[in-house]
Amino acid sequence: MVQKVHLSEAERSEVQAVIRSGLRAKVDQWTVARLALARSLQEPTSPSPELFPPNPQRAGGTELHAAQLIGEGKGQEEDFSDAFRAVLSVYEGVNLFADEDAFHDVLQRHVRRGLQLIRSEWTEGQDFPQYLLQQLFFGATPGEEDGEVGSAEMAGKVEAALAQLGVGANVLEVLEGPRLTRLTLGLDALDDLDRLRRGLAKLAFALGFGQETLTTSLAPGERRIHLLVPRPLPTWKTVGWSDVAGVLDEPPAAGFGLPVVLGSDILSAPFAFDLAEAPHLFVGGTTGSGKSMCLHAILLSLLKHRERPDLLLIDPKAVEFSAYAALPNLRSGGVITSPEQALVALEDLVSEMDERQAKLARLDARNIAEANSRGANLRRIVAVLDELGDLFMTKREIEGPLIRLAQKARSSGIHLVLATQRPEAATFPGLLRSNIPSRVALTVQKAAESRIILDEGGAEGLLMRGDMLVKLAGRPTLRAHGCRIDPADIAAAVRAG
Repeated sequence: MVQKVHLSEAERSEVQAVIRSGLRAKVDQWTVARLALARSLQEPTSPSPELFPPNPQRAGGTELHAAQLIGEGKGQEEDFSDAFRAVLSVYEGVNLFADEDAFHDVLQRHVRRGLQLIRSEWTEGQDFPQYLLQQLFFGATPGEEDGEVGSAEMAGKVEAALAQLGVGANVLEVLEGPRLTRLTLGLDALDDLDRLRRGLAKLAFALGFGQETLTTSLAPGERRIHLLVPRPLPTWKTVGWSDVAGVLDEPPAAGFGLPVVLGSDILSAPFAFDLAEAPHLFVGGTTGSGKSMCLHAILLSLLKHRERPDLLLIDPKAVEFSAYAALPNLRSGGVITSPEQALVALEDLVSEMDERQAKLARLDARNIAEANSRGANLRRIVAVLDELGDLFMTKREIEGPLIRLAQKARSSGIHLVLATQRPEAATFPGLLRSNIPSRVALTVQKAAESRIILDEGGAEGLLMRGDMLVKLAGRPTLRAHGCRIDPADIAAAVRAG
């Protein structure tokens, strides 16, 4: 019988972080556990028993007694265990009043999943009460009628503010996306474009956005421009994996060599591209920006492909990719966590590249597609490296094979996805930058970090939580919003493999 909720050392650390930096008050760990339970109950599916099995007490972890967590066994005025049983019975679709073990097992899974979700969505330094307000109380999206009224009001405010700035413009169209409102403006004269761009900070101030950044882009049509306005956080719409995954089976993505969907564009349409044409990708963003979700979206896209590529997963922190350890198409026998193993695996990948290029030469083929049409039977390989900065700090020799792969691996069907939360010249050096033309920039702290990733500023003004700028080889930079990946999405993709 599991009458205690056992937390691992990492989960215990998350509880302490919430108490120390989030709530900053004299609260106990059971209060944080109840918040985690509430967060878990917002999810549409049950926490997977495979991802959250019964967790025995471990060194460095902690245990939460049911008496303190839900009042079980206390007096009538303090015992809320029946209320918890009723809620979880309805959620799970089973009678948890009849099975003590099942009830406490489900309770433990929900608390642990809630802590994992909080850990992925909130970081120390962010306003935790505001996070709770947004996550627990503003989950509902506004109705269509409310959206129409808001759009009309926004158009009026923008036109009035532009007039005060001396910009001659009128709002031609207002479209709502998951996080942004896109207004199409018709400018009276060419000089109004310069006045508008110079006055964006004043326009943001006039509209009440404080430090939020308004952005513009040219629109089709004479003297037209798009103005992107951030919507209030409570009105954001969450884009889930199930909302966008279907595009991978539809034209044109179905014809891609390695179709990947990151989330949605600014107007809710799925944002997909061909990783095989990228042909390598660099992902950068600060803690809490959504970098991990971006990597999971890439991996789930690859796992959904009819011809699954072989995967090389390198995870120095041994956290992000652990759920993929059972995949049959992993190279090196599992997820690599040590810098020494990473170096060996990358050198092996270089040898694989050399062998493949020799095979292409024998077949007189220019690339893997031509070679396979002539009977080569080669599978594509995607190497995904998280926390590139940590790898470089502990094993700088890794840079050598990465540069060789970035320079020459495309034709042989080997592709790199490199990610870091510290986008610096040292973690994305010149030779890598010149050979990895496709980039994803999530929120960063400084314009200099944005320029390291994209060769241009802008990522410092993003809105966190998956807001991103995507620059694919040969295309202009586009803004997109990452989708949310739940543990259940990962577990389903791994089971399908």
